[in-house]
Parts: sequence; C-alpha cells; structure tokens
Amino acid sequence: MGRTRAEGVARKGALVAALAAGVCLPAREAGAHCRTTTCRLPPNFQPTPGQCYPDNFASYCAGLDPPARILPVFWRNACVSYDIQRDASQQVPYAVAAQMFEVAFSKWTGTICSVATTADAGATAWGRVSIDVRDYGPVECNQVQFNTADTGQGNQHVIVFYDHDWPHGPDATDILGLTTISFDPDTGELFDADMEINATVPLSLGDPVPAKGYDFESIIAHETGHFLGMAHSGDMPATMIASYSQGSTWMRTLQGDDQAGICAIYHPDGNRAVAPGVAPDGLLMEDGCDPTPDHGFQSACGAASGGCAAAARAPAAVSTGAGAGLAGLATLGLAGWRRRRRRSAR
Repeated sequence: MGRTRAEGVARKGALVAALAAGVCLPAREAGAHCRTTTCRLPPNFQPTPGQCYPDNFASYCAGLDPPARILPVFWRNACVSYDIQRDASQQVPYAVAAQMFEVAFSKWTGTICSVATTADAGATAWGRVSIDVRDYGPVECNQVQFNTADTGQGNQHVIVFYDHDWPHGPDATDILGLTTISFDPDTGELFDADMEINATVPLSLGDPVPAKGYDFESIIAHETGHFLGMAHSGDMPATMIASYSQGSTWMRTLQGDDQAGICAIYHPDGNRAVAPGVAPDGLLMEDGCDPTPDHGFQSACGAASGGCAAAARAPAAVSTGAGAGLAGLATLGLAGWRRRRRRSAR
C-alpha cells in the first residue's frame, strides 16, 4: 500500500514515459502543469518553470527503501466522494465549509478542454473533464486513515480542520493544508484521499481579505487540486504554486497551467492518461460512476491498517525577504504516500 501526504494547498503530478529499464519518468507536455506520482519528491526539491522533477529523479526513486516506480496518480472512477468532518471549524462552520468546498471542487470538475477531432483534420472540439466529485455529507471520523480489506471496515475521504493544535511543523503558519492519498504503486490508481486544513491561522471567508489573513477559498482551491492528482506547479501564477502570500486571492482562479493539467489527466472522452506500462497507449478508460469509497462507506473512523508507508515533507515555508514582494509565504502542498499493492473487490 502506498501513501502520500501533501503539505499546504494542492497535490503534485506529472506525465510519464517508459524507459527501457522498466522505470517510468515524468515527461513535460506543452503546458507546465505537474502531476503527483507514486514516488515522493526529494524533501528540498522545488518545481520550477518547465521542470516538475529533479534531474536525478529516476535514480532517487530507485534508491528508496523500498524502491518506487514513477507513475502518475489518477482516479479511475468517473466520480469520487468527499466528506467534511461534522465539527468543521470555529472559523468555518460546517454549512459554510460544505458550500465552499463544493465551489472549490467544481472549479476543477467544470474545466472545459479542447479535443482534437478525427473527422476533420485540424478541427477542435470542446468537452468537460471526465471526473465528478460529490459531497457525501458530514462524518464522525476526524483522522487521516485508510482501512484496507483485512480490517473489514469501510472508508471516507475526510476533510478535517484543526482549530487549536496543528500537528504538522513547528511553526503553525508554515503549512496551511495537507492532502494524503492512497494508491496502487503498480498502476497509480488512487483509492483514498484525506485532507487536513490548518485553522489555527486567521482564515478569511470573503472579501476583502486582510493583509495578514489567509484566504480560505485560495487554500481549498489548491488542496482540491491535490485531491484530484495535481502536483505543485513551478509556474507563476497558478493555483497549484507551492506557496501562498498572506492577503492574496489570485489562487482562487484556475489558470491555464492548472486547466491544462486537469485536462491532461481526465480526458473529456473518459480516458485517463496513465503510464505506458499500465496501458499500452498510455490511456485507460474510466470506470462507471460510483463515488463509494474503497471497501464501502462508513462515517466513523476504523482500525486503519496498511502495508508499507512513507512520508515526505514538502518544502518548508518560503520567505524571499524584504524587497522581493513575496515575504511571508506559507507552503501549500503534498507530502505523504500510502501504497497499496493489491486491490480487493469493492
């Protein structure tokens, strides 16, 4: 079983190309978008324009214990669910959180993509990405976990707020959100995603955002991107950029880089872009819409179990110093892996 935890706002990603040795390396498309893969990035690596991964990424992943393949992650199901923990936050009541997360996810699932047509060479059609996200309602569970088949218990894709003690990092303002995913390390298929929101900082729910405030809409626009398989972008501006500047709101709106990324994963015709070793032509058709979590839905936490687990930290908070205009940045991103080698029937 594989697990990945994301720090800050969104998830990481990249398209892949097969190598002769059987290892897949991410390859850049025309856009600068990055996809989360089944191999964690080195702790100190920061994406830059045109580069999602370090030059030595293949050897780095091969040297991990256990070694990790480099496969882009994806939801095969045509739809997936999420659940907000019923207590939500003192700053963000449940009803407000539910409405704002619905909007955040719809920014991604409502993306319209260009599609080349075969009937008329050179013509372009348009279609919406082939992924939907549905709110399964409030749940009791307030933990990030994944119950495997041997527990006999179900799951939930939970969103949890921390109002008092943020458990990730010595400085509570370093990391604004974390998204943790579970996936099949042999294919990249996602089985589970859980999100943690840092509510120990002053979250702003509307306009104007105070100069020292943290725009909740920006944070969750980023984190929902991670939920769907997007990684940190090296391009500015992009919703999936790794750092947020207090008082800003521009991350609320998906940019061309973000839109190209989600279109590259979930083609309008229902295909998912996968590693060539997973499907011969690098395309795998979606399963029908069933938002039920792996092993069934349950509201309460379970006795989670898992095989191998790994954790990786996203870059620490970024401060470019006075005069650069971006001082006081907080990390938004992805930082943990849960790997699951065999998938039981639902």
